[in-house]
Amino acid sequence: MGGVWPYRPQLTARGAAEQVERLVHRRRNLAGRPMWHRSDLAIAGSLAALLPPSWLLPERSWTSLCRGLARMPWLIDRAALDRTAGIIQAATREPDRQCAEVTARDLLAAVYELRMQNWRAWRPGGWHPKIALDGEHHLVRALARGRGAILWVAHFAFNSNITKIALHRRGYRVSHLSRPEHGFSKTRLGIACLNPVRRVPEDRCVVQRIVFDRRTPQTAMRAMVRALHAGEIVSITAGAWEGSNLAEGALLGGRLALAVGAPRLAALTGAELLPVFSIRDPEVGFRAIIEPPIALRIESPSEEQCAIAAAEYIRRHEPWVWRFPDQWRGWKEWRQA
Repeated sequence: MGGVWPYRPQLTARGAAEQVERLVHRRRNLAGRPMWHRSDLAIAGSLAALLPPSWLLPERSWTSLCRGLARMPWLIDRAALDRTAGIIQAATREPDRQCAEVTARDLLAAVYELRMQNWRAWRPGGWHPKIALDGEHHLVRALARGRGAILWVAHFAFNSNITKIALHRRGYRVSHLSRPEHGFSKTRLGIACLNPVRRVPEDRCVVQRIVFDRRTPQTAMRAMVRALHAGEIVSITAGAWEGSNLAEGALLGGRLALAVGAPRLAALTGAELLPVFSIRDPEVGFRAIIEPPIALRIESPSEEQCAIAAAEYIRRHEPWVWRFPDQWRGWKEWRQA
């Protein structure tokens, strides 16, 4: 594994909340998507190259293979790798640049390995990883209240597969909020032809995929509210890709911005907001951890309450990012304070 640092907490929960900035309002991006981009060719080439080993090689060999690929100079975007390594070095205060670069390369390898998981799921017989589900009692307790539950899933490399599979195996009905771009490409051609490689296997494990439409965001909101009123689960991946409101919180001595749709939905419906961290754990294979709910004052939801909830959620990232820095895909959104 790449650089793994001991956990050094930066702020107390109160300190994180005190350092929350006001919600940032941004204009909704309504620009049309391009038909295609040359990056689609690179993505298609990567997917084509990974298909045979995904079907033919044993899963235990994938990590070594992908880490080898991430160290081949002609296969990587050197500028992007340098940016990620620089952010990791700044956030962790790691004096050794090489250690930060190893972590950045291992994160890239995890992205390759995720693509292999996607392809393996298409093979007859599918993909059946070993997954431990921790903290399930928090979910059971939340659902017993009859208002459903919102899973706010941290953006780690393997979360999109692992979280859905773990819950599906336990028989939970999950509606997942998604973007048209979910997968690999943001172009119309890529969305139609490349992204289904990831999306189709995931859809086998959810009741419905609720796709966020920037022009009519209320449609997705109504669908999520209906699922929660039916006592079901809504999962939302944490990020700042969509939404017109963002909140910032303290992380690793810097700042991270997140969309606040999840806490706003929790305040609106009374559903409990449960953080989820899904990671590869060498001891068990993979692990999906459901943490205790983030408290919200439902009787008086406000922008400030949503921002405080976001800051608490960001604060909970710290031990997981320190332990699994080569699996966290949020490095490019982190910025220095």
